[in-house]
Amino acid sequence: SVGTKRQLSSGINAEYGGNGADCEVTRVRWVDPVSGKISTTAVRSLTTSFGPSMTTLTVNPRRESRFSKMFRRSNLLDTIMYATGTTMIVLVKIDRTVIKDPLLLRKFRDDLAYSKKHYLLLAEREVDVDGRPFHIFAMQTVGGGLFPCRHAAPEYALNILSSIFPQTLQLDSPGIEYEVVSVRSCARGVTAQNFLRIGAPASNMVMVYGLGGTGMGTMVPNAVLLSAVKRQRGLLAEGKISEEEFRSRMREGRFDKIPCWQGNPFSRNYLKFYDERTSRMPAKVLFQRGNRLLRFLRSCAK
Repeated sequence: SVGTKRQLSSGINAEYGGNGADCEVTRVRWVDPVSGKISTTAVRSLTTSFGPSMTTLTVNPRRESRFSKMFRRSNLLDTIMYATGTTMIVLVKIDRTVIKDPLLLRKFRDDLAYSKKHYLLLAEREVDVDGRPFHIFAMQTVGGGLFPCRHAAPEYALNILSSIFPQTLQLDSPGIEYEVVSVRSCARGVTAQNFLRIGAPASNMVMVYGLGGTGMGTMVPNAVLLSAVKRQRGLLAEGKISEEEFRSRMREGRFDKIPCWQGNPFSRNYLKFYDERTSRMPAKVLFQRGNRLLRFLRSCAK
């Protein structure tokens, strides 16, 4: 994995997969934005989640003729468009001497998403101030979907605070106080489907992009899904399942085993969110395309 202060450069190295039908990622080249130093890290597998600024991921063979390059679509990612939103961290203080029923606190633990706005719980704690009990909730509320803007206008945050968020949680009720801790613009990116896209261009690599505005609420299930897809992609590369079986499992969400997870929580059709056109594309560009082009030119010469 790459840390928060490291940025991937255009350096994902792949090696021959044995029969030319596939390849695997062996090294990642990254640059430290502070020092500018470029380093290389050996990897056994690669799982990536790309933000909205990541719009291009290309396959660049060491040797390629201009003629063959004209007939190759090099970008492994679909077109990304900015969908900027506003993210706020809010502290909510509940006076337990006023609100005594614990069932009234359940709504603060729910993750709610509707239209272009949602909120979720980050943490909670019981505190005592001068012998008086309080319950504190740290919450994140997000509103967005401004196309194709990179930055959000401040009035959008004011709209969330004056309407949706306090009304849903009834923050103006007696015994409840809240305070905004931070406000920031959060750039997001979506594809034409307005849903995440999953790609697995190499046998041990899986990537997700176009997540839109549901990042924190779906961070864990997205990671489990990517782990499941990466295993199936590995089985396909090893010849243990066929291309049709891989498609069937993706279509039905039928994952026999998920690394570091018990059971299979998935059941929907993930094939429609999977980039089939880029599957095995690096192997074709790196190891096959030149040979096919050479055979084609030789056959024309005859």
